[in-house]
Amino acid sequence: MDIEIEKINRQEVLKYLSYRGSEIPIEINNLIDECIKEVIEISNPKYIYQIFNIDRREDKVFLENSNFELQGGDIKQLLENSSSCILLAATLGIRIEQVIRTLQIRNLAKSIIMDSCASSAVESICNQITENIRSSIEKKGKYTTDRFSPGYGDLPIEIQKDFIEVLDARRKIGINLSSSGIMIPRKSVTAIIGISEKMEKKRFTGCENCNMFMDCEYRKFGNFCKKVF
Repeated sequence: MDIEIEKINRQEVLKYLSYRGSEIPIEINNLIDECIKEVIEISNPKYIYQIFNIDRREDKVFLENSNFELQGGDIKQLLENSSSCILLAATLGIRIEQVIRTLQIRNLAKSIIMDSCASSAVESICNQITENIRSSIEKKGKYTTDRFSPGYGDLPIEIQKDFIEVLDARRKIGINLSSSGIMIPRKSVTAIIGISEKMEKKRFTGCENCNMFMDCEYRKFGNFCKKVF
C-alpha cells in the first residue's frame, strides 16, 4: 500500500545530526529545509501489514500455523495480553537510497543531512501507519500495544529474514535483505504490534534495552532514538 509523508520532524532531524541546542548556521538551516523538501519529493513510501493469531507453545511465542518464533522475553512481555499481533513493514523506496549514495561522493555534508531527513521520514510514516491501525482496531473494541522492532531489547535482528518472508515484503513493497541481514532499502522498518482485549500501557523502552546501547551515537550526547507513540 502507498502512503504519503505528512511531515518530517525538523527537531528529529537535528537530533539525528547531534545538535544539542547550539546555534545552527544559516547555511545548515537552509540545507535542512532543502533536504526535507527533496526527501518528500523523491521518496516512494509503501507499507504492508498482516494480522496473525498468536500460538503459545511451552512458554514460547509463535505465529499460528508456522514455525516463526518471536524470540526473547521482551516481546513475550509486550504480547502477554494479546491473542493476535500485527507484522508491519514500511519503506521509503530505493530512489532515496540512490540519491544519498550519489551525494556521498558529490556533496558529503548534504548526504548526511539527507540521510537524517530520510530517517525522520520513515519514522513519520510508521507513526502514521501505527495511528491508523490503532484507530481501526479500537473501532472493533480492542487495543494495540506499542510497536516493537527486531533488534530492540532481546528480540534478535536475525528474525528479519523470516519476517520479510512471512509478509512477502520483497515482492509486495521491495524490501530485501543483504547477506549481513541489513534491510535494503536502508530506510525501511519492520515492527510487531500486539492486539489486546484491554488498554495497554504505552512505554518508553529505554536505551538500556537496545542492542545498540554500547555503540549508540545518540546516547553519547544524552539523546534518545525512541519515544512513546
